Order: sequence, then structure tokens, then C-alpha cells
Amino acid sequence: MNLLRPIVAAALFAAGHAAATSLAVIRTDKEIVIAADSRVTGLLSNTSLPDTCKVRQTGNAIAAFVGFVSAYATRSAEHFDAMEVVDTILDEPGMLAEKAEKIQAILRGQLRKMLSAVPPKIFAELNGFVLGVVIAGQDEDEPILKLHYLRFTQAPDGTLLSSLTLCPGTGCPKGTAAIVAPPANNLVAGPDAIRWARAHVQSQIDRGVPTIGGPLQLVRITHQGLQWIDQPLICSK
Repeated sequence: MNLLRPIVAAALFAAGHAAATSLAVIRTDKEIVIAADSRVTGLLSNTSLPDTCKVRQTGNAIAAFVGFVSAYATRSAEHFDAMEVVDTILDEPGMLAEKAEKIQAILRGQLRKMLSAVPPKIFAELNGFVLGVVIAGQDEDEPILKLHYLRFTQAPDGTLLSSLTLCPGTGCPKGTAAIVAPPANNLVAGPDAIRWARAHVQSQIDRGVPTIGGPLQLVRITHQGLQWIDQPLICSK
């Protein structure tokens, strides 16, 4: 796949700039709650596109996305689509941690090519944040709720950096994790995960920023399975 092209006519940034994107996740031993907005923004044109479902069930997991999710080069059939990559790998057999590592490797390679094709000034506005992917669920025969968070950022010199947090694991030694995008200092999640996640994302939607909006998406994952708390029409198709 050759994405090193001088012109990228349409790049989709699925939640706008890093300072204008909204995702909230909390994980405990009993539940994982994920909330997101639905707005999609053209990265190059900075115009709103049709809303999309950013919280999606695929394979034995829930995947949630925020950031530079897809881009298309108009002079060829080449494209970058993080959702497509994640869907394909999560549908494969194997453990979630192994799948997360595979997703990290593939997306890292594709993003490096795409960053070379997109004008530098575009990503200079993103404050270093490029893409976040949350993978949540249970492995077969393991009654443990797992939360894996892939985060891609860009260093000031343009180098693409990636990190993978596995929870439970060294990323959350106490078994509890709270994630928001963009990252917030001194974040303290409330005891009611549903109320906390909904309130955080809704507060961002209510700011009236053009790149945040649409209906709120909210799911709760327990050992019994997936429960939609707020399911917009775009997530019921």
C-alpha cells in the first residue's frame, strides 16, 4: 500500500481536533463504561460530515475510536481506515491482548505513511494527539473484563509514537482505569461510572464546539454482556 502521495484531497478526522474531541472510559472489576460523541469532521476542510457510530461491537469485543480514524487519497484507491483494521483483527481467533498488539503494529505502519502524505500544518493543530483506540471485552473462558487502550501521538519533530495500556496489568495495577480524550490533568472519575462518563462527554458537546456534537453514545459492559444506555440511531443499524 503506497500512501506517500503529494495530495490527499479528503481526510476524515473522526472527532475533530485533539482539543475538540470527546471520549470517556472507565473500567472497574465489575464493569466498563464507554461514552463518546458522534461528530465527524473533515480534517482538511474542517467541515462537519455525517455522524458515525464510534462505539462498535466486533468479534468478542467493543471498540471505540477517537482521532484520525480514516483518510482517502482521491488519485488512487488507497485509503487508511482504522475501524476496518480493528474490525478485521478483532474478528480473528486469539486473545484480546495479542490482537491489540497486532492492531498497534499495523496502524503504526499505516499512520507513518499517512503522516507523510498529510500537510504538516494539519497535525500541528492537533497538539500531538493522532489516534486513540479502546478495546474492551472478555477473552473466552476468562471471566475478567479487559480494557486495552492504544494511543498514537506525534512528537514535535514529527516522529510517530505509540503506546498500549493493558488493563488489568501494569497500566492499571489496581484494576481500575479512567480515560478521556483529550487527556485531562487531575482527572478524578466519580463512583457512578455511567453518570460520570455521560456527564463528561455531554459537557463537551454542550460547549458548542463545531467539531464535537451529535447524539451521545454510551455503553456498559459487564460479565453478562453489552448494554446500551444511550444508543443513537446511527448505532442501531
